[in-house]
Formats: sequence, C-alpha cells, structure tokens
Amino acid sequence: MKKKLDAELLSHVLQKISVPTFVIDRDHTIIHWNKALENLTGYQSEEMLGTSDHWKAFYPLQKPLLADLVVDTVREHAIAGYYQGKYRKSSVSEGAYEVEDFFPGLGDAGRWLFFTATPIPDAEGLMLGAVQTLQDITERKVVEDELRESEKRYRDLSITDSLTKLYNSRHFFRQLRQEIERARRYEEHLSLILLDIDNFKGYNDTYGHLEGDRVLAVLAEVIRENLRSADSAYRYGGEEFTVILPETEGENALLVAERLRKGFEDTVLSPLPRSEVHMTVSVGVTQYIPGEDDSVLIKRADSAMYTAKTSGKNRVCQIR
Repeated sequence: MKKKLDAELLSHVLQKISVPTFVIDRDHTIIHWNKALENLTGYQSEEMLGTSDHWKAFYPLQKPLLADLVVDTVREHAIAGYYQGKYRKSSVSEGAYEVEDFFPGLGDAGRWLFFTATPIPDAEGLMLGAVQTLQDITERKVVEDELRESEKRYRDLSITDSLTKLYNSRHFFRQLRQEIERARRYEEHLSLILLDIDNFKGYNDTYGHLEGDRVLAVLAEVIRENLRSADSAYRYGGEEFTVILPETEGENALLVAERLRKGFEDTVLSPLPRSEVHMTVSVGVTQYIPGEDDSVLIKRADSAMYTAKTSGKNRVCQIR
C-alpha cells in the first residue's frame, strides 16, 4: 500500500511541477510525462505513456535522448558523440549530465533547451530508470546572441576607420607586433607596404573635402580587392595607408604593391559632372629582418615611400 501511495504521490508531484519533465524506466519506457512537457512539445501524456517514443517530441529521426544515455550508463565519450561541446557533468547529482542544445523542430522557429538527465537507482544502486527535466532558454539565448553581436560591433568600431572601413592605426601597431612575433617564432617571411596619395592636398583644395574623402574610400576599396584573406590593411593616418603581408617575401610584396599602384591609377574619379580625374600613389615596400622591432620596420617602409615620392611619385620603391 505504501509503495502504491508513493508512486501515486510521485506521479502527482511530477504532473503539477512547472518544469517540463519525463521519466523512463530501465527499458526506456515512458512512465511519466507531465503537463508542462505537454505544453512545451505538443505531445500529450496519453499518447506517450507506455511507449519509447519520447524522441519524437524532439527529433525527426529516432535518436537517444540524454535520459536514454544515462539509463544505459554509457561512457562519457559516447555522450560527447551526441552533444559535442554542449554537455557537462552535473554538480548536483552523481551520474547526471546537463546539456544546452537547439531543437529546430520545436515551435515555429525552433527552441533552445537546457536539460538535465539524472539516473534513478534502487537501494542497491541498480538502475531503475532516469528523469529528464527541460527548460526553455530561447529568450536567454537570444539576449546573449544580441549582446555578443553588440560587443562585436563595438570591437569592430573601436579598431576600424569610419571613413574607409579599413582597420585604424591603433590596431595596426598591435597587429604588426603580433605578426612580427609570429614571423620570429616560426621563421616566416613578413612584408610591409606603405602608401601615400600623391598631390592629395591639391585635390582636396580644388574639389573639396567630400571629394577628398571619396578618394580615400576609393583607394581603400582598391586595396581590399587586391589582398588575400591573410593580409590586412589599415588607414595609417591622413592620406597614408599600410598593408601587412604575412608569410610574404619582398619580391612577392613588390608585386602586390605594383598591383595596388596600378589599380588606383586606373580608377576613374569624377569630382565634377562629366569630368575624369586619375589619382596616383607612391608606395614603399620592405621585408622584416629577423631581430628588429616594429619601429625599425615601419621606418624602413616610410623611407622607401619617401624615396618613391622624391623620385617622381606614382611608383613603387623597395628597401630591403
């Protein structure tokens, strides 16, 4: 009588609690499926009790739920196979696991669930079954994703030049030091390009600052179109731009620099109606010498660019 009363009491409690919950026995048969779980999944207890169809509420094809894995006392690596990077051992109950996962079949657009599966042993420690509780954490995940996206936008803004959408000079110095350290550690090549727009002040004075800004944006786009994914470009200051070329020796950097120079020279600018204007850049190229610091490398690239300027502009100069 007491065991029957205990079973009825347990069933009543599980049915009333607000946390979606189901219980399976050692044969993976559902023995409890509460009202909160009905509301979450749309599956009623009448159709679920006595079956092993709990997977249908969550997956389009048959797949063990966390409770099934707990009942089978599978090793942790097996759980990792189903929930790679999403599971952890419960700190509350021995043999229990916790998981956060997305279920695209729940609701109109899928739901994020946090769920815990806990073994139910008898007095001798033999497995009787498992209880799995579930919480809908979709709203929390949406907020977290929005926060991460907001933080990413803020980080991007903090390292990006607003006009050209290239990285800014502050990020350049940090990134160059990292690339120098990488080149030093792995004994790789590293090259640096420095560009300066020729006669930019005259263009600005003639056509105005808005057209001058457009020239800067056009050069930034030419640079973007001619770089590999491993390369990075920066607005160094005013009308100066710089490009870091990892794993690139001087001769290849020279080819990239010439491509940038030619691409900008060939671009048609129209500061006035029916006008066609071509602008040019002077470009300095140099390669990292093992043992030197960033200031020496930058100074050599700047010297190469200055040589290009004083040699007639619209040209590439390399200092090794």
